[in-house]
Amino acid sequence: MGLKELIKKYSTSGPRYTSYPTAPQWVETLEIDSYREQLKKIFSEKTEPISLYIHIPFCEALCYYCGCNIQITKDHSRSRSYLQALIQELKTVTGVMKTRQTLSQISWGGGTPTFMTCKEIETLHQATLEVFDIAEGAEVSIEIDPRVTTREQLSTLRRLGFNRVSLGVQDFNEAVQKAVNRIQSVELTCEMLNYCREVGFQGINFDLMYGLPLQTRDSFHKTLEQVISLRPDRIALYNYAHLPSLRPHQKIMDQFEMPDIHDRLAIFTEAYQEFTQNGYRSIGMDHFALETDELFLAIEKETLYRNFMGYTVKRGSAMIGIGASAIGEVGGSYFQNIREAKIYEESVVSQGLASFRGCLLTQDDEERKWIIQQLMCKFILRFSDYKALFGKDFKSQFEKELKDLSDFSSEGILTVSFEAISISDLGRVFIRNIAMVFDAYLTVPTKATYSKTL
Repeated sequence: MGLKELIKKYSTSGPRYTSYPTAPQWVETLEIDSYREQLKKIFSEKTEPISLYIHIPFCEALCYYCGCNIQITKDHSRSRSYLQALIQELKTVTGVMKTRQTLSQISWGGGTPTFMTCKEIETLHQATLEVFDIAEGAEVSIEIDPRVTTREQLSTLRRLGFNRVSLGVQDFNEAVQKAVNRIQSVELTCEMLNYCREVGFQGINFDLMYGLPLQTRDSFHKTLEQVISLRPDRIALYNYAHLPSLRPHQKIMDQFEMPDIHDRLAIFTEAYQEFTQNGYRSIGMDHFALETDELFLAIEKETLYRNFMGYTVKRGSAMIGIGASAIGEVGGSYFQNIREAKIYEESVVSQGLASFRGCLLTQDDEERKWIIQQLMCKFILRFSDYKALFGKDFKSQFEKELKDLSDFSSEGILTVSFEAISISDLGRVFIRNIAMVFDAYLTVPTKATYSKTL
């Protein structure tokens, strides 16, 4: 079966597995006291380096495709009280910890983190340094919108130690840009990319999106050519999820023609072929990187990891989430903050923290989480590793799941030997589908809506 036929066969809805169990399984009974207790328990002594995510939800304008937790405002004074809440939450979290911890990864996401002024950016980063140490070689990254980010902000970020940056692009076609309310020229993007390189950012990423209104195979092929000519180190190619019942603003785009399922699959197939024929390698799912990039090299070293910030080479033993909607992972538990920025601020002012839901993992959850991580990051699952970690025979524990992998095996997507499950280079594209075989919750009735795997 050819690539196009395989993509068509395995295009279904499924989780992205930034966590397991995935968010639909979380409950709203795991609140601030539970989070506080977990912080005390896990950080009663110095641990291995951890990760930190900070969410800044503000954007000046609404991109109609957006599915993130955002707040639209042109009032830049809005970030002042929010910044104070972020700093207070940082101090509360680290105050609960018994010992000072070290960060191997810091990531600012949004929204648009560069909504903040240079002074605010510096204030927030300095507040982080006051309560955490930074590991040598730490990954310090930020998401930026080239339309509103200035050279002064980028220079400030580099001076503070930020070393990786992700640029939102989506599509360079003007008609598509107008339909989704995001006008961003190739020239503007190129100028910002070049400046990022000039000041020393590494692992520069472009976010692209397929399935947007007015997008065609021909128009997106042109975007692919333009992106490849700009040569970002990494590319994320996301499948647009049209969910107006959950994101009402997406209804605005219903007036435009959307690419049908055949065109969407063709767009992804052609993108995969273009990237892999022009120096990029598949990292897994919808991510690609140059063969010289640290992200790709981490596959051979088996140091690639996946968390709520996506693929990374700097695994943290835990993750602290700061800000509205931010998610943390502490001691086998997930905790998420209140989504609305104003209510988040009020909670932090009154209680120091703002978590409102989460998930405590069972033993079965822990085992399946480990399995999914092995498959999605190492692309090999050794049965001996499972035995050493959990004291059980993998083939006996997951006999049904191994049988369910037979189609993947016959199609060259993976192989099952006496010692391991090994994912082929081609199989990395279908890694979400493979992981779903080991998801015990997909058989449970749910109202959850997932994006397409391809």
